[in-house]
This record gives sequence, C-alpha cells and structure tokens, in this order.
Amino acid sequence: MSEQTRVYTRSSSARSALKIETRSIDYVPLLERHGRLSDQATIWFAGSAQLLSLATGAIGISLGLNLTWTLSGLLLGTVLGTIPVAAHASQGPHLGLPQMVQTRPQFGRHGAIFIWLVAVAVYWGYVVLNVNLMGATAEQLGLGSATSSGLVLGLASIVFAIFGYHWLHVGQRYTTVVLLVVLALFTVGIVFGVGFPTEQVSITGTFQFTPFLMVVSASLAYQLSWAFFVSDYSRYMPPTTSPRSIILYTAVGAGTGVFAMEAVGAVGAALFPKDSLTFALQQSGDLVVPGFGAVLLVIGGIALLIFNGMCVYGGALTLITAMDSVASTSPTRSLRVKMIALTGVSATIVGVLLPTDFINTTFYTILAVLAYLMAPWTAVNLVDYFIIRKGRYSITEIFNPAGIYGRWNWRGITAYSIAFVSMIPFMYLSFYQGSVAIYLGGVDLAFFVGIPVGAFLYWLLCLSQDLSHEFSIIHAADLDLDTVAKPIS
Repeated sequence: MSEQTRVYTRSSSARSALKIETRSIDYVPLLERHGRLSDQATIWFAGSAQLLSLATGAIGISLGLNLTWTLSGLLLGTVLGTIPVAAHASQGPHLGLPQMVQTRPQFGRHGAIFIWLVAVAVYWGYVVLNVNLMGATAEQLGLGSATSSGLVLGLASIVFAIFGYHWLHVGQRYTTVVLLVVLALFTVGIVFGVGFPTEQVSITGTFQFTPFLMVVSASLAYQLSWAFFVSDYSRYMPPTTSPRSIILYTAVGAGTGVFAMEAVGAVGAALFPKDSLTFALQQSGDLVVPGFGAVLLVIGGIALLIFNGMCVYGGALTLITAMDSVASTSPTRSLRVKMIALTGVSATIVGVLLPTDFINTTFYTILAVLAYLMAPWTAVNLVDYFIIRKGRYSITEIFNPAGIYGRWNWRGITAYSIAFVSMIPFMYLSFYQGSVAIYLGGVDLAFFVGIPVGAFLYWLLCLSQDLSHEFSIIHAADLDLDTVAKPIS
C-alpha cells in the first residue's frame, strides 16, 4: 500500500467515525481499508468480558464442582472454542466481506438460507438475553425498573449499531482499558485480600468427571456461538494484514476476555452460591472495597451494551444477506438501518417482557441449542476457506445470482446435515437427552463429534470437485475490484 493510500485511509477513517456507516454486506474497497491489529483484540476482549459471560462461569459451581476445577474446565473449553472463532477473523481482510455472505460458496445462494436463519436466531436470541440482563442489573443498582432501563439501554445499543463498525470498535477500545483495570483490581483483591474456603480450591479428591465435562462443553459452546460474526469486525482491515497475526490478536482478545469474566462469575457463585449472578458479583466486589461491586457491574454493563450493538449489527447484516438470496437487494445504508431497527427493537421488547431471573434459569439450554446448530457450519466454512479453496474466491461471483457458486451446493448441505444428525445422540438438554449422553451419565460430547465429522465429511466430498474452471475465471470476474486478495499459501 502506498504512503498516499495510507494517509487517505487514516483521514477517511477519522471522518467516517463521525458519521453513519454507509456499507452493508457489500465489498469494502481498498481506499476504505484501515485499522490496527490491536483493534481486533480490544473489540473481542470487551465484547466477551461483559456481564452475560458470568452465566457460563457459574455453571460449574451450580453443578457442585469446586472453584479450581470449574476454572480448569472453563479454561479448556475457552481454548477449544477460541481456535475456530479466531480463525474466522482472517477471512475479513482477505475478502472484505461480512462473515455470513462468505457462506454462499459452501452451501449455494439458496442452500445457505437455512444457515443464515440460524445465525439471525443466534443474534436475536443474544439481544433478548442482553437486554434482559441489562435491565435486571440496572434495577439492582437502583437506576430504574428493569423494564424502563432495559428499553433505554437496548435503544442505546441500537444507536451504536446504526453508526456501525467504527463506533463499535472505538467503544470497545476504550471499554477494554477500563475493564483491564477493574478486573485486575478485583483479581488482586479477591486472591490476596479475601481468599476462599479450602474445599473450593482443593485439587485432590474434588474432581467430578461429569460436571467438569459439562463446564468444558458450556464454555466451548458459548465461545463458538460468536463465530457467525467475527469477520464482520475485521473486513475493513487492509488485505495485506497477516492472517496469523489477526488470528492471534483475535484469539488473545476473545479468549482472555471471556475467560476473565467467566472466572469472575465462578468466583461470585463460589462465594455467594445462593445469590443471583449479578448480585453475587456485586457482593464479591464489595468484599474487595465497599462499593466496588457496583463499579464492576457498571463497567461490565457498558461492555454488554456495546456487545449488544454488535449483535444487532451482525443480525441486520445476516438478515440482508438472506433477503439478497431470495431477490437481489441493493445493500444501502437505509436498508441496513431498517434491518437494525427491526432486529433490535423486536428483541428489546421481548427482552424486557421476560422475567428478571431468566438468565439464571434458562441460559444454558438456549446456549446449547444455538451452538448445536452452528457448530457444523463453522467446520464446513473453515475447511473450505483454508483447505479446499485456500482463500480463492470471486467477490463478484458471490453476489451474482447466476454465478459459479450456484444456488445449491449439495456438498456443504450434506456435510452440515450429517454432522448435525451425528450430534443428536450426544446432546444433553433439559428437554432432550441423547442415548450416548445418558449412557455417559449426562456428559455432552456433541461438539466434539459434530465439528470433526462436519470438517472431515466436507473435505471428503470435495475430493471429487473440480475447481479448475472456477479458479480460472476469478481474476477476470474481479478485474474491476480495486484489489485482488492473494490466496492463502
């Protein structure tokens, strides 16, 4: 990239941060590319170190696992879930497209509609949970009723989503700095000033296999459920961005952020097992310094508010992608704002109508169902990108209704379907228990089955696929683009 282009992109970035984002699901040209690798760490650190992550952290304690083994299970599940999530980040700079548009080559223009509807459900469900938790937290702090507070905070997050990519990045950049300070103070205060009962930190004689595996599965599912929108927030990065570097920065941000807040949730549940998630956090913070618990809730709530904006933003992009597959759609700024309003307002209304203890009673089940549906997709998408096509896609053809990627791709659909069916015997939910999960005493191994089955089967089915014609026309098809991304070596 020339120095003139760098200067242009820096000044363009500064100006664009002050206005509503113009782009939607369309390709981001070179002159609009900008950003720092650290931005990928901060948006995912603050995007994961928010109040909703407390629920996953508390699961192990509620199952009778002690704090040491709960934290160990959370760490293992987080690492396993972060690997595929972070890998998606490299697709954004390379293709200049949001995440779900990139599903067309694997499933076809019409074949991917089901995947997009699942993604919309994930986004919408997260907004409902986020608004519900924000309202309940505000009520706990005496800032207003859960209903009125949820409505105000939900609408505030919609504003972030409307202004778009730049506002979301800037918001989480500054939130990360404050989060790091308060989480460090909390950790030091709890470890050196409060301490834990011996039974909570003992290693020997306290391990329980089934609860431990449930914690690993829950934390893996929670992290994995964000794979749908990773490259939404990396697509403005320059195409020369190192794939390894952006994967590493995303992994560090997402992994440390989610584990940090999950650990806080586990600590709160261990110290105050009879209290709700947010009240336990407030009580734990007050043990460090009186009033510090409220500070933790406010900062975690701000991170949750902006994360909610990220969910509304991604949901709107995915909804537009699905619409465009039914009938070619002009991805205007106006359409993006309308879809943001539809997604955000509807989910906010549902979120404030739910009971304030909704997170404490149904979070795990909802999380598991959503993650079951998306696990085979991430396997197929990553295998196609890194192994089958090695990053060689035509941006123009992805948007061409009669293009080379077709309306239906039986390979991706078959791999997804069989992978999902293979997970069913291993699922363990409140309303359904698979035969294998019952035999194993409640251990849910569905993700450890579905992801490798989906990946291997898609690779196997693609062995018979001749991509030579497809690759031969990519350059000509994208000749009008201002840059041609290089294949992954």
